[in-house]
Amino acid sequence: MDVKSSVGLYWDRRSQTYDRNVYKSQSAAEHFWKSILKTEIGTEKNLNILDVGTGTGFLALLFAELGHKVTGIDISKGMLEKSRYNAERLSLTVNFMHGDAENLPFDDRSFDIVMNRYLLWTLPDPKTAVNEWSRVVKSGGKLILIDGRWHDPAIHMRLRRFLGSIIVFLTEKRNPGMFTSHYATIKDQLPFFNGITPNGVVDLFTEVGLKKITVNNLEKLRAFETKNRPLSYKIANKPYLFLALGEK
Repeated sequence: MDVKSSVGLYWDRRSQTYDRNVYKSQSAAEHFWKSILKTEIGTEKNLNILDVGTGTGFLALLFAELGHKVTGIDISKGMLEKSRYNAERLSLTVNFMHGDAENLPFDDRSFDIVMNRYLLWTLPDPKTAVNEWSRVVKSGGKLILIDGRWHDPAIHMRLRRFLGSIIVFLTEKRNPGMFTSHYATIKDQLPFFNGITPNGVVDLFTEVGLKKITVNNLEKLRAFETKNRPLSYKIANKPYLFLALGEK
């Protein structure tokens, strides 16, 4: 099985439990994320937006609620089933599609905004992916990427992740070891498995010709995540989150 198929298989399996216990208050999280998205979009116009690696549709559905035309693409069919269910439950229209973030099935300059959240670490060829995302952005449009440093290999963070996994097992009744065992054989083929720095993303954006590149350190988001995530997340994760934006 190749790397992409293996990644898709993991998220197919994970899709059944992914939305559980993500935030203490889902409505508070949605309100907070909407404020971030509205600030970065910077316009009240209805836009054509692509959410790459849409997962269960969290960002795509928020964009739809804000009145935009939204397409969400993901390599995991299981995640897409969940995203379509969520859209139907909320009576929202989003075009959810199965596809590859590194080989998008869209014409050049198709979208006003291309966005993704916490995706780069899952990709075997992130440079190709960023080039694809830039390709489908219209002239004057924006590429927005939210990411951070995730799997810190330091000993104290390994211990924290172990403790967090015990809490997950006890409180969420799921096997946290599934992630470790599944990614053990492919993580060396994922260049940003441990995460990426803002400078690393700026370099990627620069290489594909994006302009007016800015980085937001999302300090308010980190504070919100710390306050509103479950105990297992707080123990196991101390990611450095940021938002990078580049214009076509």
